[in-house]
Amino acid sequence: MVFLKKLISIAFIMLLGFSDVVFSQECDLMLFGAVKDAQSGDLLPGASLKLIDSKQQVVTDIDGHYHFEKLCKGDYTLEITYIGFQTVKQKISITKNTELDILLKVDASLLNEVVVAEKKTIEAPVQTKSVLSGKDLELTKGASLGEALKKIPGLSSIQTGPSISKPAIHGMHSNRVLIYNAGVRQEGQQWGAEHAPEIDPLIADQIVVLKGASAVVYGSDAIAGVILVEPQELQYGKGFNGEANLIGGSNNGQALFNVKVENSSSKNPNWSWRAYLTSQIAGNAKAPNYYLANTGYQQLNGAIMLGYKNKGFGTEIYASSFNSKLGVFRGAQIGSTTDLQNAIDGLRPLPDADFGYSIGRPYQLVSHSIIKLKSFFESKGLGTFELQYSFQQNNREEYDQIRASTGKDYQLRFELSTHNLDFHLDHKIGDKISGKVGATGVFQQNFYDGRFLVPFFNSAASGFYVLEKYRANKFEIEAGLRYDYKYMIARLRENPNVSTSPEIRPEFNFSQFSASLGTNYQIGNAVLANFTFSKGWRPPSINELFSFGTHQGSGTFEIGDRNLVEESAFNFSAGLKKEQGKFTFDVNAYLNLIDNYIYLKPSNELILTSRGAYPTFNYVQVNARFAGVDFLSGVQVSNRFQLLGKYSTVRAYDRNTNAHLEFIPADKFGLDAVFNFESIGKFKKSTLDFGVSHTTRQDRVLQAQDYAATPAAYTLFSMDLSTNINLFKKSLGFSLTVQNLTNQVYRDYLNRFRYFADEQGRNFIFRTKIPF
Repeated sequence: MVFLKKLISIAFIMLLGFSDVVFSQECDLMLFGAVKDAQSGDLLPGASLKLIDSKQQVVTDIDGHYHFEKLCKGDYTLEITYIGFQTVKQKISITKNTELDILLKVDASLLNEVVVAEKKTIEAPVQTKSVLSGKDLELTKGASLGEALKKIPGLSSIQTGPSISKPAIHGMHSNRVLIYNAGVRQEGQQWGAEHAPEIDPLIADQIVVLKGASAVVYGSDAIAGVILVEPQELQYGKGFNGEANLIGGSNNGQALFNVKVENSSSKNPNWSWRAYLTSQIAGNAKAPNYYLANTGYQQLNGAIMLGYKNKGFGTEIYASSFNSKLGVFRGAQIGSTTDLQNAIDGLRPLPDADFGYSIGRPYQLVSHSIIKLKSFFESKGLGTFELQYSFQQNNREEYDQIRASTGKDYQLRFELSTHNLDFHLDHKIGDKISGKVGATGVFQQNFYDGRFLVPFFNSAASGFYVLEKYRANKFEIEAGLRYDYKYMIARLRENPNVSTSPEIRPEFNFSQFSASLGTNYQIGNAVLANFTFSKGWRPPSINELFSFGTHQGSGTFEIGDRNLVEESAFNFSAGLKKEQGKFTFDVNAYLNLIDNYIYLKPSNELILTSRGAYPTFNYVQVNARFAGVDFLSGVQVSNRFQLLGKYSTVRAYDRNTNAHLEFIPADKFGLDAVFNFESIGKFKKSTLDFGVSHTTRQDRVLQAQDYAATPAAYTLFSMDLSTNINLFKKSLGFSLTVQNLTNQVYRDYLNRFRYFADEQGRNFIFRTKIPF
């Protein structure tokens, strides 16, 4: 806390100093107007405008209007971008309040991109949305998806050690957070806290987070929200280009190489392709005072996109392969219940370790493959039809520390295959109504070999939905309705651990409606208010029904309940957002009532198995209430200096007992001081960001609810430095990130391995981006 107080004091002094400089000038001028299609005269909502000299950036509202405030007298360069239109840069001189309308011309080589942008606008429901892109996304390269999304208020990550992290929205994770990878709903063994999503974040041009129930468009299960990992749209007629990324980390010796290449010649602009390749290796991670044994990992990932577009028709093929070898922390694999309790009570895990890249038992081999075929056709009378088929296969092999006599080298193997078929029509009715009508189908099959954790199963699901949006002046309303049905049959023995036990084939049928209603209203020229109500639902997953055994990656023994029923959720949220002017903010409050909420509850019993001793957890159902607030604000103190503040809190209670639920994130505060330097010698567009975050203790969970008391509060400091250097007629990007700057010793409540070890210590991450 001493460091936090010092940083806040320094920031306050700097704020006062910069304020004297800023307000001594005449800086109360406005620049405003509208952005229009030069050919049709239509207003363009969502166009991006940037005053390069002042670092201010705004987006046109639903009426296509924009406003810059608190401008000083002087000359500026205004840059306007909108997908499907030519980028415009314009010099302007501000001496008084100025009105300026901007006309954009359609880019002939990107005519089809206009349709894509329009569809994305329709797909994004009227609800709280956060986007990680540009420099913010660049500074997460080298991190997992779960770690990268921690930058967004309301998002956290559920961890099992330093190498496995999965995103959580408002304290909910796994099957309640749908992840779309390049337009495909990710289907892996996302069962419980372990099994992080098998996604390479380096394919993403932007990551979009939709908070709150989004089941109408994206399907049942999306009770907490949706994460869209979106590659850049294929570029047509732009020629050959690419980039390479080199990343190194000091803490675990991480070394990463990534390359992206794409081509679409001007001679044949109807065709385009892009390819990605990522290879990385990391050794044992280091807590401030010791190394964590067997926590290295290796990855080799690749993806390719091939597309064709011509006169309202387009088709695209996407294929990707994700492959990793993950060491499982040996300190969580313990031989007796006495040693396990000693580890939970102790300060230093066993065994002792040094740095090294070798990965021994226990470890996991994971691979995930996707192939997608998508086509669209534009009909002038009806709209745009889109049909997409995808196939995924997820394979996982687990190798235990103690070899069991199974006749196989591995102790457990999963193979999950998923077929998805999606069809929808994007349409417009006049100038004010747009929407989407669609249907989905999924068939899934799971196979396993070795020791039992979850059974063989087949499942089939279908869904039908309609979503309509109406716009008028400063008001926007959206309503949607969806019906889903899911059938599942499992095959297992009555007692899974007894080979002579009779075989059973339990069947399940689940179905419900989902609905949503949302509004946006523009208040004045700068503030957007929104309110949403949605009803979602989620059937229990296979692990929640049938788990019985050791979950290797999380170091737990899990027990399911085949009598669980589906969850039903009612979500309310309201927010205010201001993205223009010297002071900006985005605040959102939510209430989520979930009947029959399923979660993994500590039983406070230690169990001894042939593989070692483990804490036991049971899947249970309660009627839950989630409520919280996410807050993000910014103060543009001067043209070169900005302060950013963040805060998020969530409360989650059993409505019947009023006991707070376990494994819900504690309150988190953040403050960043950002300095921008346009040019210093050969260094261009440099940014220096000092950050501090404070996480409180989760003191609403009683010690009797868990195996160990919740960890103490902690404060972390960080630094990001990025710049560009022009060499060989190319702009090379360089960045340095320092995590846990003071090498703070702490344990995070959401890390399942907090029972055994401290979190990772100081880490320097170096990045180089080379375009070609």
